[in-house]
Amino acid sequence: MKIQVRFLGISVVVLLMLALSAVGEEWSQRYADSLPDSAFAVVETTRDGKKVRHFPHHNNLGELDVYHLKMALVRIHDVKWVVPENASRAKIHLEQHYKTFKRGCAQARGLKGPVNINRASVSELRQLPHIGEKRAQSIVEYRKGHGGFKRVGDLRRVPGIGPKIFRDIEDIVDVE
Repeated sequence: MKIQVRFLGISVVVLLMLALSAVGEEWSQRYADSLPDSAFAVVETTRDGKKVRHFPHHNNLGELDVYHLKMALVRIHDVKWVVPENASRAKIHLEQHYKTFKRGCAQARGLKGPVNINRASVSELRQLPHIGEKRAQSIVEYRKGHGGFKRVGDLRRVPGIGPKIFRDIEDIVDVE
């Protein structure tokens, strides 16, 4: 998988973690071209009438493809937009899909919604997979020592939270 990332004030490490944590399969250009416009976050038209479709994240059945959704969120700042305001439209659209997906993942695990790692108690954190008393306490200590989590990816900095544990909890936690 080839990923091109430019530094635009966003942590390259966080972008790569997001990209690499999404396990999926790249779509061929032919497959992407066969998708309806509704599969894309934004469809623009250039001055010469050419259609430009950005960020496919629904498959040919209209189902959300989480891998492509996450990849779109990683690459959103790399696009040359015909209408610059469409960048925020696309971001809002994609983030809403991801929030809905996370809520569904959390509910499937018996949670009310994603666990807010900036406010959750030790007992609430222990409801997460692989998070026992010690890791939950480490999360709380990290949060206190660093003024909270800015991004879910910051969890990787907590002692005891490695790549596998992060992958297993990233879609059921939030920082809002």
